[in-house]
Amino acid sequence: MILVTTSLLCSLAALAYESNARGTQGAAAAWVTTGMIAAFGVSALVIVRHRYPVALTVVACAFALVFPADTFAALVGLSCVVATRSRRKAVVATVAVSVVTVVAVLRDGLRPAQFQVFTAKVAGEVPQPLSWWFYALLVVMVLAFAVGVGVFRRTSVDLDHLREQSSRSARTTADLQSELTRQEERDLIAREVHDTLAHRLALVSLHSGALEMAARDHPELQGFAHEVQANAHRSLEDLRGLIGVLRDPGSRRSAGSGVPATVTLEDLSELLNASRKAGSQMVATVMINDSASASAPLTHAAYRVVQEALTNIHKHAPTSPIDVDLTASAAAGVRVLVTNALSPGSCQAIPGAGAGIAGIHERVRLLGGRSWIGPHDGRFVVDVWLPWHSVDSAST
Repeated sequence: MILVTTSLLCSLAALAYESNARGTQGAAAAWVTTGMIAAFGVSALVIVRHRYPVALTVVACAFALVFPADTFAALVGLSCVVATRSRRKAVVATVAVSVVTVVAVLRDGLRPAQFQVFTAKVAGEVPQPLSWWFYALLVVMVLAFAVGVGVFRRTSVDLDHLREQSSRSARTTADLQSELTRQEERDLIAREVHDTLAHRLALVSLHSGALEMAARDHPELQGFAHEVQANAHRSLEDLRGLIGVLRDPGSRRSAGSGVPATVTLEDLSELLNASRKAGSQMVATVMINDSASASAPLTHAAYRVVQEALTNIHKHAPTSPIDVDLTASAAAGVRVLVTNALSPGSCQAIPGAGAGIAGIHERVRLLGGRSWIGPHDGRFVVDVWLPWHSVDSAST
């Protein structure tokens, strides 16, 4: 608002000096009066200088040429053009405003001394015009100030952009460094897992094979040994795939070499039969509809929930009867309910860190479902609900 007021006062002052020089009657007076009215509109344009600096500069230059007005509004527009527009436009605007400013100063300097804006006056004497170098210095100073303010603002904006880019680069570098550190940790974990678990699973497979050979006269014992060896082989294959995923977490799980295929709801029958063969007393009710439309993350999570629930029972209560109830449909989602009786004689020899239960909660949370796990009415309950995710919605 200060710039608008200053522009209006400067224009009115210049027009008033011209009016005094030409008189207050005739065409000259009408010309000056029209200029005073136009000064209000031109000064109002200063409000939109940041959005339309080029338009303000053009209008203000034309106004100062047509009418004997001041070039303050043009100088304001020039400053904004230099600050926000291309170098070519800044150069053109500087030349145009320079020409108009020279014209305005010459117009004032060519009037009689008593009607000039800038004069030298000693008490009791007639006003004397100032030297030409004063007007030249005035033109240079006002143009330099306008351009200097524009350059300063442009430099400040450029510095802010550079700081922002530097900050983004620093964050990107920190993220890359963090990812590199995590990758090194994953590689270390993968090596340790391979060197320890793979060796132990290989020993289990070897000893179970020897036990199967030694138990030729005991078919039941031979069957158990065969199951142990088969599970050891499958565990080794899964371990290789999981190590590959651990080393390259961005890779997609597929049925390719070294990467475990994503399990489906149809694989539950094999999982339940394996538990029965291991001696578990189980009553399982599985009702699945629309399985073909279920997304891979959903079926994988449901399978792993049942698998982890059975694993916990095998570890902590191997003799307890198990009830498995699973229903899955597009309308109702997936409901998994696995329970077993709590008994004082349940085996607790195998240690556990609670990572399996935490893993169930995490899988359910990532898919937007609900889970409740804990003892209830003398039974240990794993109650999970997962919303239905179709193949189409998962791909989008």
